[in-house]
Amino acid sequence: MPRKPEILHKLYASEHEIGVYNLLTQAYEGPSQAHLVSELRKAGDMAVELLGLLDGHVVGYIGFSHHPSPDGWVALSPLGVLPQWRSRGIGSELVRYGLDAARRSGAKAITVLGDGRYYQRFGFTYKSAENLTSPYCADQTLLYPIAAGTAFAEERLVYPAAYRELGLQPTN
Repeated sequence: MPRKPEILHKLYASEHEIGVYNLLTQAYEGPSQAHLVSELRKAGDMAVELLGLLDGHVVGYIGFSHHPSPDGWVALSPLGVLPQWRSRGIGSELVRYGLDAARRSGAKAITVLGDGRYYQRFGFTYKSAENLTSPYCADQTLLYPIAAGTAFAEERLVYPAAYRELGLQPTN
């Protein structure tokens, strides 16, 4: 098996709903992230969804949901790769293509809750997020500014209702 398989990157289509659900359930060892994406999709809160396909099968996924506030900001959540396909660059490619797709869709800034050691290599920073107020863990909130004035902005991040409805409780 080659180290870097030939992955086709494609925008989400409803025909991949089951594949995405199964991938997220396996990637996160349970259905919570799959349920989150389903609820965000139902509510119309997804901004961009990108797939990594191998021979027509979903092996990677990245989603970006709209922040109700600030206007035009999106949250990267979630990123998942099937366990057997990890460490082959699939997640990194999805992040790079996903950031570009979010930018082209008009996103002004992108937030992520996660491991800074992973996301900083794509341009996310803690520093540019230091003035944000978030209902979730501030020391895991990073920002990828796109539009002028979004880096270091003093904004209150509001997440879609699906985050709370599925038990993703605020930490602050």
